[in-house]
Amino acid sequence: MTDPRRERLEELTDRWRARHEARMERSPRPPADAEREARASTSFPWRTETAAEYAARYGAAMTGYTYDAYTYSDRKLEAWLRELGEILRRRRRGG
Repeated sequence: MTDPRRERLEELTDRWRARHEARMERSPRPPADAEREARASTSFPWRTETAAEYAARYGAAMTGYTYDAYTYSDRKLEAWLRELGEILRRRRRGG
């Protein structure tokens, strides 16, 4: 990808993230549908790895993380997904 195209993509990604985070702050989180809940439960190693460990390994590639924008029937899964989201946001802010 050329530098101007990469810069544009990064600009659009940053705008999307800002809107996503603003929506999460002002609105209650809706329940995840069955498909999202199943995907979250099977795609993330939340039973065997901490959110910090997962973020350390894959966080740099996670540009559009949205799993923390929903509630889940399994409260431990939900807590893990929210923690991962917080870690990713903190890293983007430089903290």
